[in-house]
Amino acid sequence: RREDKVSVMGAARKKKGKKNGKKKGSAAPSSSSDSLIWNFVPQAGPGCHIARSGYSCNKDDWVLEWEPVDPADYKSEEGEGDADEIPDLAIDPEEQTLTLCNIKTEPVVAYITVHSGNKETTLIGKSGTPLETGTSTDQDGRTSRCTTLIVLCPPQTFAHLCYINMSSSPPLNLNELQVESDVQVWNQHEKVHDFHPQTVGFPLQITTDEEGGFLCTQGQGGHLTHFFSGNQHAIDFQCPRGTPLLAVANGVVVESNAEHMHLTGIAVSNLFSWNSILLQLDAPDNNGADGADMTNSESNNSSPLFVEYVHIATSCVQVGDQVSEGQVIGTSGGIGFSPEDHLHFAAYRSSDPHAPTVVLPSAKRPNRMRRLFQPLESGTTPMEKCPLHDKN
Repeated sequence: RREDKVSVMGAARKKKGKKNGKKKGSAAPSSSSDSLIWNFVPQAGPGCHIARSGYSCNKDDWVLEWEPVDPADYKSEEGEGDADEIPDLAIDPEEQTLTLCNIKTEPVVAYITVHSGNKETTLIGKSGTPLETGTSTDQDGRTSRCTTLIVLCPPQTFAHLCYINMSSSPPLNLNELQVESDVQVWNQHEKVHDFHPQTVGFPLQITTDEEGGFLCTQGQGGHLTHFFSGNQHAIDFQCPRGTPLLAVANGVVVESNAEHMHLTGIAVSNLFSWNSILLQLDAPDNNGADGADMTNSESNNSSPLFVEYVHIATSCVQVGDQVSEGQVIGTSGGIGFSPEDHLHFAAYRSSDPHAPTVVLPSAKRPNRMRRLFQPLESGTTPMEKCPLHDKN
């Protein structure tokens, strides 16, 4: 995603053209997060707080209010004023609130990071509970505390997100507040059931230290980062930094990048830099069936298959190298937007940077591994170990 500059202004200016000063919205209806399948383990995202209209991934519904708006209200009775001048983000210095402003006719996704500096708490939720902070480390190795909000905002809605703690010691000065954001129209996957029939192995080497598996912390459609066209079917494996990465099939290295050394954590700026390996897999001799279900109407065996390993620490392959299934190609890490060390694994039909992801079938031993990229079944939770591919 491209990075948008954040615009911060007082709410008095933001509402200048309104016909009346009263809010028309109401507090979002509450619903139990226990009944929702987020396909993401919240404990794997310290300092990250997810919100969608009507419910929250966290136990407390921390969002203050979802306010429906009419862009026409932002013009004076003489027809003056322009809704396009409304910023993506606004800070009300009187109410001490942070607001995401969406006047578009489409939903937007916002990643917003507020840096805490030397303060433990900067943002306060609706119930008065401080929002947990996390950390982020820049390329030079400097680590700081921050809080990141991931918000899916409906069309023509102001999401009044949280309070800013102005009474800390020393008192917070708004001019010193560091906010960075990326706000864009939601780029949804057009074919969420697109299925590539080629089977693959497991991307991580199993050792006795893993006690039988790696925790799947985010799956298909996960509400932290897996709800866009380019990562809809990706899966995250929690694993210690330095875990060997394995080629999941025979193929060739298309991209290999391990230039970043320290960059990690939850700052929005980390969304635009990462280390990764991209492989183009050889077509299987048996036309790709290999026990996979070929009845899916969207499955297409005529296209190649690419797999990507993201957030890696090191790479031991170069572009053009031929690799064999099970070969060690690098080690895992947490480079980029990464609340904790993990492997982000995804598959595509193309090496184009904007290619959408595809669903993959189970591993070559279907009885040992479910489909990696399938959504969770009703009634299940993401707090489970991923089945394993044998060491050999």
